[in-house]
Amino acid sequence: MQRYLLALIALAATACNVSTDGANGNITFTPTDCGRFGCDFDDSIGVGGVINVQIAGVDGVSTAGADLISDDPDLLSVTPIADQGQPTWELKSLAAGVARLTVLDSQGADLDFLEVPMQELTGLIGSNVLGNAVGPADDPSFDEVWTVNADEAVSFQVTPVIGIDVPTMGRYVYTATVDVGLEAGLIETDLSEGYLYFEVPAGEYTASFEDDFGHFIDMLIIAE
Repeated sequence: MQRYLLALIALAATACNVSTDGANGNITFTPTDCGRFGCDFDDSIGVGGVINVQIAGVDGVSTAGADLISDDPDLLSVTPIADQGQPTWELKSLAAGVARLTVLDSQGADLDFLEVPMQELTGLIGSNVLGNAVGPADDPSFDEVWTVNADEAVSFQVTPVIGIDVPTMGRYVYTATVDVGLEAGLIETDLSEGYLYFEVPAGEYTASFEDDFGHFIDMLIIAE
């Protein structure tokens, strides 16, 4: 547990969520908890993906009692959740397109807005987060092959992509399959969120992840 907590602290220190100013310059929009480490609206949201967004006022603009709405709930749903230091909402991308997020003040007047792009996923990739890993190498039998240091903690985050391996945002639920050897070396983690954190002796190990929409990745991990 202690190593897991230390890992989370390290991730928090290195992850950098990018804030975007609204069109009127009154509000900043910051994506968080977007299924990867470092969130940015420039990278869009993958269809079916869920993220959180926080708002903050610029130059003294108050967000007390503010609300956030989508101009097209069929494209992007918006649900208020408990504040996380700033007013926070959960967004879910329902279809490809562009939806406008509008901040309303406590009287229902428009304060600011941000247009959010959403795109269909083309697949999944593995991103090395902690520890030393070399790859991914090409292999006819696996989507990705990674070489890691034996007996050292290392982690990967499954990342949704659009186009040719262009990362996008979105939390997804994954069905994970890891071999017996890798399972024995797992450090406390949550495979259903696509986070693989382990420490194993020298050998070869396999892991695969599939989201609810049929996107799939299988990985060969070589520890040496």
